[in-house]
Amino acid sequence: PCYVRGIVEGNGNPPGEDLWLTYSMNKEDMWVSRVPLPVRYRWDGKVEDSFDSLETEGTVANWNLYDPLWAPVGVAGDTDGPNKYLRLEDKDPYDYARAVRVFEEGNRVDIGLKVLAEQSDHGMLDLEVCDSYGGRPVQIRFDSDGKIKTMNGAEWTVLRGYEADTWVDLTIALDATPHGDYSVTIDGENLLEKSELAMAVKSVERLSIRTGPYRDLPNRKTDNQDPGPPLPEADEPVPSAVFLVDDVIIKNR
Repeated sequence: PCYVRGIVEGNGNPPGEDLWLTYSMNKEDMWVSRVPLPVRYRWDGKVEDSFDSLETEGTVANWNLYDPLWAPVGVAGDTDGPNKYLRLEDKDPYDYARAVRVFEEGNRVDIGLKVLAEQSDHGMLDLEVCDSYGGRPVQIRFDSDGKIKTMNGAEWTVLRGYEADTWVDLTIALDATPHGDYSVTIDGENLLEKSELAMAVKSVERLSIRTGPYRDLPNRKTDNQDPGPPLPEADEPVPSAVFLVDDVIIKNR
């Protein structure tokens, strides 16, 4: 982010008590962020997020959202019942929707959540458990080929398939130590037992949910004098992919 600015006198009075910031990304796109006050950097205790008490299309309490125009994130609900959930949609050819839940930092953590994909032939959803530095020891993907995959050490392993419009109940049991491991249970079936972590970490504190691949470029080796060509068809949306997330429960053992 560049040129970060707040709301100054004469620019209007935004509602609520939140902090509003504007900034530029790579000196191009302009963004607006809403930061709840007081600012918190950690979470204590168990996480139990059902989203049922939140307003549809309202603020998603205790979550950090990356919410582009063509990849919106928000609370949605069933038209015939009280159930609500987190909805991530993506029709952007290059960007993604992302939601991050900070939880109590720990070494041995149990994570449970439900995921529904409204399609199984396009789009993707990455579920990652991260440490405070962004390391991703656990990486699970609902891929565009209708398969649920996980990073088993240094390579992707297929766990099972998934069907459109069907809830998947997923549980992760994680030992987040330098030589730790993790296990994955889906719909009550133990599909991965004590798999090697994708990255060595000393603890974890975040659950990241993202509708596109992880971005690690540019980096320190990228030539900042080498102009990149315009991205092809960046102004044309791709077929929309929608994922629903519900009943997120995270606790330390």
